[in-house]
Amino acid sequence: MRKHLGRTAATIVTALLVATGITLVEAPAAQAGNCTGRLCGAVKNRTGRTEHFTTSLGSGPHFCDVWNRDGGTGSNFWHAPCVQRTMGNGVVGGNGTGVDVDAFAFANSGYHQRYGRLGTWHWRTAGVWTKIRDGEIADCGIGDANEIWCTTLVQVG
Repeated sequence: MRKHLGRTAATIVTALLVATGITLVEAPAAQAGNCTGRLCGAVKNRTGRTEHFTTSLGSGPHFCDVWNRDGGTGSNFWHAPCVQRTMGNGVVGGNGTGVDVDAFAFANSGYHQRYGRLGTWHWRTAGVWTKIRDGEIADCGIGDANEIWCTTLVQVG
């Protein structure tokens, strides 16, 4: 009975966290290229502007200036080798796709960025990259003052 109650409580807490967008447990660090298991980082661009992303953070002929080397909320700058790719509106990567996006940026404009739906917004200048972890998606759209607003969330499903 105790085992069943513990499992039920864990399921309820997980459902509440997913519903509110709050993350208490850190997702595993991103792996360059392919996903580890079925968890993959992803980007969703709904801005109508060109978004840059990389699936090879840590290797490649270009450089990505990442403000959060570990993918968390703390600043730890990294001038990382990478392969920069571009996309218009759409989704790249994601759980179960086999494509793991490691970081994203907007080269021609700054953007607002936060973690979770209740997170604090922070301004990222043009060309500054945000690392995302396996199992997370960075969802970017246009909001106030025609500026870019990106929320990093744990993917559901």
